[in-house]
Amino acid sequence: MISWPFPRAENLPTYGFVITDAVKARVRATGADIIDLGLGNPDRPTPGPIVERLLETAVIGKNHRYHPGRGLLPLREAAAAWYTKRYGVRFDVEQELVITMGAKEGMSNLCLAILDRGDLALAPDPCYPIHAGAPRIAGADVALYRAALDIAPADAVAESIARAEKSGRRVKLVIANYPQNPTGQVISREQMGALVRVVQRSGAMLLHDLAYADFDFRARNAPSIFDCGVPADEVKAFGVETFSMSKSYNMPGWRIAFMAGNARLVGALAHLKTYLDYGTFAPLQYAAAWALEHGDGFAEELRELYMRRAHALVGGLRHAGWEGVTEPSGTMFVWAPIPRALSQKGSLDATTRLIEQAHVAVAPGVGFGPGGDGHVRFALIEDPPRIAEACERIGRLFSVPRRAAGA
Repeated sequence: MISWPFPRAENLPTYGFVITDAVKARVRATGADIIDLGLGNPDRPTPGPIVERLLETAVIGKNHRYHPGRGLLPLREAAAAWYTKRYGVRFDVEQELVITMGAKEGMSNLCLAILDRGDLALAPDPCYPIHAGAPRIAGADVALYRAALDIAPADAVAESIARAEKSGRRVKLVIANYPQNPTGQVISREQMGALVRVVQRSGAMLLHDLAYADFDFRARNAPSIFDCGVPADEVKAFGVETFSMSKSYNMPGWRIAFMAGNARLVGALAHLKTYLDYGTFAPLQYAAAWALEHGDGFAEELRELYMRRAHALVGGLRHAGWEGVTEPSGTMFVWAPIPRALSQKGSLDATTRLIEQAHVAVAPGVGFGPGGDGHVRFALIEDPPRIAEACERIGRLFSVPRRAAGA
């Protein structure tokens, strides 16, 4: 057999959340109890009333058939109403909104629909892996802009655009994500407006991932690109935004999200999806529509839950001797600089030591891009007693002389 190249698969780095799977498997094989704070997989069940709507519609025979690729009309209408209630913006449910099988699928297929070899996209560094991975899968080149507290998002994007233009290239797509995974960084409405204006002036398109819309710890609703001080009709000329049901409503396994905004971008994604899928199971969509219409209370409870867990984790880490850790401003993660006592060899070594010696798993920062290598990410997926146990284990690791710890 000829050894054919598989360029898209072979050009992608190992996915950030599976880098340490082998280490965890090896340690678990010894019988160790690992407290796994690596993957941001919500631990609470989907609220009962949402599940009830699923069960009610699952017994209706016609709901098991194929259905419109753009998503069921009741869900598109619920998504449009969600935007109007929160942000005062209206969308044409036939032209400006499409249902996707999770945010990752929507972003990936949008990039496949609009990007090609020779195109240039910008993604944050560090970032959730699909933000840089989606344009790469589509064959485009990816340049990075810094996602950090010491630089305004608009300035970071402007600097990256300027570098590209200085080298003779035009940026076709800018990808942003606020509140930001993995750093927990949030931005104000005014900062969002400045970012949108930078992209608008450049002539690029904008894709914003609003997955943590309910988990801005400073404001009840995180800013949308369509409610940032720039007229929504202007933003619709070049931008789209995606929102996932996974985090706000504890529905990660349901694989439901939606994308709204520019009709041409939404149409390109919807057109590609006619070749690729028939969408998510209809009863899941009906239940998701009910959640969008009635589930604000669930989202508020989860927001408070993650704030409490973040407070407990940061306090426990500080007590354990973890240097420089601060409480996040949003999301369901704590982004922590690696302390000297743990490792001077980077995030993968630090993560490996935590798994092997403290039996606490985290996500290595390098899995989120080169700018993340000095950090690790804790997912807030355990309650305070388990968080306290994890911090006690880490404290014991810090108290062991480095030579004895194998450093």
